Amino acid sequence: MEVTWKEKETEHYVFHYKADSLAEQEIQEIMELQEGFFKEITDKLEFMPEKRIIYWLCDTREEVMRISGFEYETNGVTFFDLENPTIYAVYNEEVKCVGAHEDAHAISNQYAYSYSIALVEGLAMYFDKEWWKIPNELCTRVYLEDNKYEKVETLILDDYEEFYEIDDRISYPIMGAFTAFLIDTYGIEKYKSVYGEYEDLSQRFREIYKKGLCALEEEFVESIMSKSYTAEQMENAKRVLYEE
Repeated sequence: MEVTWKEKETEHYVFHYKADSLAEQEIQEIMELQEGFFKEITDKLEFMPEKRIIYWLCDTREEVMRISGFEYETNGVTFFDLENPTIYAVYNEEVKCVGAHEDAHAISNQYAYSYSIALVEGLAMYFDKEWWKIPNELCTRVYLEDNKYEKVETLILDDYEEFYEIDDRISYPIMGAFTAFLIDTYGIEKYKSVYGEYEDLSQRFREIYKKGLCALEEEFVESIMSKSYTAEQMENAKRVLYEE
């Protein structure tokens, strides 16, 4: 059966979706949602990309893999093509992979490319703000208390393969919370100054923040442990995060 793709454009996006799909039914809502996130991301980064973001709204994870050529099935993936930043995302009744995460990738990559995948995912999680509806900071607190915490310094300095060997439900929210700590505490300009093609990130952090990653992480952990959460919030977070 031949698939008919339709197309709609907004100021900053080109959306592709199939005829008679849920995406077609809700395309106006999707366009407004993503334009809102686009504004939030570009306002915070103080950067306006030149290229529109291209979206392909797919029915299934298998379809994302098939039409994107990605190596495995996934809910969403961004291709870092500076001329044609493209996002493939599942959009169905159960999974609506729209929001800030993939857009943050598509936008930030037009600003700068980072050798650290932890910084790349951390920035996207900063705009997501939560993992499975649990705030990044609360996730981090749970992992600290349960000895499941992964050190930020290690995550940032790990290479691509090493980073992805760690459970993403742990690494992603920790990096999102750390990114928020850096931006909220020291400002967006310092953060932008370390988000780039720096092979020696340890040295770059010392140059910009006048202290090393280890010292910054100590401050971060202290800030997480100083936050107040109820027993109910902690129990709910553990139930969600540890559910297989």
